Amino acid sequence: MISRTIPDTYKGYGDVRPTMNQTKSHTAQVGDLLDEDPIIDSLRKKGRTPIRYEELSQIIRASGLADGMRISFHHHLRLGDRVLQMVLEELMKMGFKDLTLCLSSVMGEACKAVLQAVETGVISMIETTGMKPPLSTAVQQATLGIPVVIRSHGGRARALMQEDISIQVAFIAASACDRRGNITGAVGPNRFGSIGYAIPDALRSEYVVVITDHEEESIPVSIPYQAIDGLLRVPSIGAKEGLSGGSIRRTKRPVEKLIARRAAEVIIASDLVRAEFSFQVGSGGISLEVSQILAEYLKKRDIKCSFISGGITEPLVKMHEEGLVERLYDVQSFDDAAAVSLSENKEHIEMSSSLYADPTNESCLAHRLDIMVLSATEVDLDFNVNSFTGTDGRILGALGGAPDTAAGARLTVVVLPSFRGRIPSICSSVRTVCTPGGTVDVVVTERGIAVNPLREDILSCLKTAGIPTLTMGELLEKVLGITGKPMSIARHAQLQGIVEYRDGTVIDTF
Repeated sequence: MISRTIPDTYKGYGDVRPTMNQTKSHTAQVGDLLDEDPIIDSLRKKGRTPIRYEELSQIIRASGLADGMRISFHHHLRLGDRVLQMVLEELMKMGFKDLTLCLSSVMGEACKAVLQAVETGVISMIETTGMKPPLSTAVQQATLGIPVVIRSHGGRARALMQEDISIQVAFIAASACDRRGNITGAVGPNRFGSIGYAIPDALRSEYVVVITDHEEESIPVSIPYQAIDGLLRVPSIGAKEGLSGGSIRRTKRPVEKLIARRAAEVIIASDLVRAEFSFQVGSGGISLEVSQILAEYLKKRDIKCSFISGGITEPLVKMHEEGLVERLYDVQSFDDAAAVSLSENKEHIEMSSSLYADPTNESCLAHRLDIMVLSATEVDLDFNVNSFTGTDGRILGALGGAPDTAAGARLTVVVLPSFRGRIPSICSSVRTVCTPGGTVDVVVTERGIAVNPLREDILSCLKTAGIPTLTMGELLEKVLGITGKPMSIARHAQLQGIVEYRDGTVIDTF
């Protein structure tokens, strides 16, 4: 159950439709796996001929950008990105005002550049899936002063593909281009792998700007030249060394390893780990550990997975190379090994964020997942998940693809420690609802496992396997017996932003 007070309107956003209780969207019939994202053919049909420019100011003028328009960027370079800063600095010099900044996400040094652009009036609204300090600090302290809209990766793709939002100029970083203007992220000195979050932008934007620092005679084509209007070569788009930064880590913590082991036991007991199954894991340390445990299980049982989708890491590449996984569908490469694999392995497929998680895309891979393992900051008694803020309102993470994959997977398992720093992660009501409880099946902590009452089938499987479970109420009581009941942290009286569910309704505010 989702119980939130949602405003009728939001400044800069317009009328608001509240999210009703959500359930699963899994597609029972898997169908054939795709060799190429169908959007690529649509990109070719745009029929553009890229014009090369020598200066960033020239390409911005050629784009027709004017005050009040929407511009977009992707975050595939993660902590290594320098393109966003470069463009925002130029826009400030050129005197632009009142632009809406539509990002797939923002982190690292780019957050400082966005904050400066807000303070100088260049940016008057932000749309993203997540953010980091100092930008997030300004939001949570109610000093940013502009509208903020948080969307999941699938929700952003849907909004673009259904033209709920319109982008006038898309700025796309590419690690390499060829003579015709085809681009990729998979090769070059600052390769970052898949460019999937920028593919819907390339299709729907009125003008597409590509910024690259490398040219080769022959490249794997991520976005064809027919979708590109202007191309600029710069000394550097950033540093690929920042690709693995942020939330990507392998865990060494005993508690997290225990949670991962229990989660793997739940997944195996569900009877979904069988020939041709599919799965995805999040980028958190526990989730990545689960994938390694499953890899060992697949080896022992001689089981082959049909596909893994989402963000791809080196351990997942190794699973594929060892013959445990037939195909990798990559919307974001999380390390250099994944980027190399994408350029060399024909069964490592680049996909758009629309194919990945857009609920209106009939081929949506999130809806074809058997198993999804998610990280979270909080889970409440109704299984609602918070992956964006902490209990104190600090912005800690991002929606990412969590709401999309939770809705699409046959089995959604949320993994998290029961408390952090003596602050409970299990609570009566999460601070910010990101993923509705109706799409969450099992919660696994080191203090116990809780199964959503809607999933009597899973509860029966765990009982048969001898895996003990608790109700969420019992789990909460157990955790509070250790931590004590925390003080309630007051919210700012002023609304800072809204959280959009994947279907375009508003699920919460912050």
